[in-house]
Amino acid sequence: MSSIKNSTFMNVNKTSNFFGNTNKINSFVKKNNEQKMNKIKSKLHQDLFWTFRVLIMFFKLIGLATFAHRIIVYKKKTSYTFQYSKLGIVYNVVLSSLMIASNYLSIPFRLNWNYKIKTNLTVNIAVLQTILGTLVICVILISYCINQKSLVRIANRLIIIEHEIDRLYDLYHPLRRQRIFCTVIIVCILKICLLIFVLFTEILVGQTNAISWSTDVLPTFHVGWLLIQYFLLVMIIQTDFADVNRAIQSLTRINAPDLQLQSLCQTHHIIINNSTVYQLLQLRDVHCHLCEISEDVSSFYSLPVLFGIVFIFLSLIYNGYFLSFLSMTENILNYSYSIINNIVWIIVLIYPIFFLTNRITTILIEMKKTGNIVHDLLNCAVRKETKAELIGTVVTYLVILVQFQMGSSRSSIRQQCNYTGRDLE
Repeated sequence: MSSIKNSTFMNVNKTSNFFGNTNKINSFVKKNNEQKMNKIKSKLHQDLFWTFRVLIMFFKLIGLATFAHRIIVYKKKTSYTFQYSKLGIVYNVVLSSLMIASNYLSIPFRLNWNYKIKTNLTVNIAVLQTILGTLVICVILISYCINQKSLVRIANRLIIIEHEIDRLYDLYHPLRRQRIFCTVIIVCILKICLLIFVLFTEILVGQTNAISWSTDVLPTFHVGWLLIQYFLLVMIIQTDFADVNRAIQSLTRINAPDLQLQSLCQTHHIIINNSTVYQLLQLRDVHCHLCEISEDVSSFYSLPVLFGIVFIFLSLIYNGYFLSFLSMTENILNYSYSIINNIVWIIVLIYPIFFLTNRITTILIEMKKTGNIVHDLLNCAVRKETKAELIGTVVTYLVILVQFQMGSSRSSIRQQCNYTGRDLE
């Protein structure tokens, strides 16, 4: 009997030791995975930090970042803070003055240029394009000076939102942040390659004059990078909206392949406790801040983008007219370089608009998803018993309301009868 007890005790100890070792192994694997994830995130954070640092310096050089920035290191994390700068305003005013002064050289150059297809229409369009290009650059530079405080507020609020999401939720999956990093690199590299290709085709055509490049390439270059900057900001905001939506979806604790929860609500019920409500309130605040930032970004870029789109539209008409005219000539092979040049120009003009419109459509879809996710979450959280209680409460209040109305109507009728009786007496 004692041997049976000892063997049973040994089996229990072995079982407990087995489960204890299993828990230790699971905790060790979990800690190891967390350390690997943190290393990957820190590396991606550094890559994004240096990428955006280079972009900020580049935008400052072309007058699209008039603010001053300062690097802050807090708890081994590197971040930015943006401040108002008078030096950036002076720099943009100087660039605008130089662009206005360049018209004294570019307009006579346009009038006396040896066009392959010289008509009054082509000369007038070329002169109008030169004047409009200067006007667009000046409007962009001056608008960045006037609305510098708005841009500083947008940048600082985006940094705060990024830290808030990072502090509240573990949403920065390496694949998503790696995708942002790759998208920024690819878009910028393609933009630079297209610019180099345009300059190469300009040399093949024979337009190697610096004045010609300042009237053709410079306005297109400036407007293109304005739209690219707008695209980058919209992409960051869209990613934050996607993080908020995934955070709301993670509260359901349902591993769904997409954000549609209606089919899952038929078989799953979600219990919303106080902590979940608190997290939802925090996510609501983040979502509201992102909506406000979106409105600020839209109002800030409205005027520069309007002038930029008008310039791009006129440039497309100009290059499309030349391309169609050259395509209808008999000796089309003699104008092969000019045709290639016009095709490349059309691609360069359409390139930033394509990325910007695509990203704006994506952010609008992402913003609409939030309402659907919250609606489905609440539908899943409210059970049949809760619905019955709500319906019963509503019916009770309706009955009380009807009774009050009937009582008030009866009292009013009695008062009218009393008044009528007194009048008859």
